[in-house]
Amino acid sequence: MITIGIELNHVVRNINKQILKYYNKEFNKEWDIEDMDDTKDVYEYIHFDSKKDNYKFFFEDYPYEVFGCAEAMERNLAVKINNWLVDISDIEDEDIKVVFYSMNEDNIAIQSSYFFLSKIGTRVRKMFFPRNIQEVWDECDVVITANKDFLEHETPQGKKVVLINKPFNSEAKERAYKNYNTLSEVIDDNNFLKDLINEERK
Repeated sequence: MITIGIELNHVVRNINKQILKYYNKEFNKEWDIEDMDDTKDVYEYIHFDSKKDNYKFFFEDYPYEVFGCAEAMERNLAVKINNWLVDISDIEDEDIKVVFYSMNEDNIAIQSSYFFLSKIGTRVRKMFFPRNIQEVWDECDVVITANKDFLEHETPQGKKVVLINKPFNSEAKERAYKNYNTLSEVIDDNNFLKDLINEERK
């Protein structure tokens, strides 16, 4: 069996747009949001005086707005994912499972993420909330992520990182198993699953 884990943030969910919007509302009303590049690392724009303030913003003050009300990264992405799940289920003699995960969420952010998933309407059967990368590897053989932290250390034997390219992860690009610009590109690549299956059978 091959388990493919898809990280929500920056792959399925456009969380940066929401972070900038509500940070602007709370702390810096002089910003013109239209001038902000939401593909960058948001910490180039935002600043908190302490970890406590950072936690309060994300998990107490604006979890629903940031995690629940975000838009999908691409138009009609949920439809593409659902069609992909059907195609995966039709592959003979292979058991491929797709799961969603979101790192380090806490408090009301968790149910807000479930709201986000209900809103976009995908049919992925499992969602989990790991607190560290090892918990992801305990569940998944392949991760589709924009998180460069997965590539800062050696990938466990037999595991693979598929990197969704962003300005904030460009230095990690060469260390990934494969690179794509969007999740749709992964889904549209007919060789993606074939390559995984062939390598699994070796």
